[in-house]
Amino acid sequence: MKNYFILFVFVLPFILGCGQPKVTGTVKFDDGTPLTSGGVTFINLPYQATGAIKSNGSYEMYEIKPGDGVRPGTYQVTVSATTGGGSDGEPLVHLIDPKFENAGTSGLTCEVKGNTVFDIIVTKPVK
Repeated sequence: MKNYFILFVFVLPFILGCGQPKVTGTVKFDDGTPLTSGGVTFINLPYQATGAIKSNGSYEMYEIKPGDGVRPGTYQVTVSATTGGGSDGEPLVHLIDPKFENAGTSGLTCEVKGNTVFDIIVTKPVK
């Protein structure tokens, strides 16, 4: 019985996602102004982590629920930020260059070994 308890104590944090590294950062335009909405996605198949961009440009990544962190590894990173495009007929407007929405074209990667700060610079869409 004692061995099961020890196994439970050591395995439970991994099941719950506790103890995974915390990844935070900011998303800013190349002129230094923050991107004030949108989302960041980390992709390392089969794993994915997401984070909402707050009004000050900051974000925190999570795998399943806010606060649970990100598994160590190297991730391709995407950023998305659009308005409109809903059923109300408003056209879809990209707030950043659409290349950042695709892992193959964003040019962004992040290696997570422990708690990580990953600041991202994006550009505005070409008109």
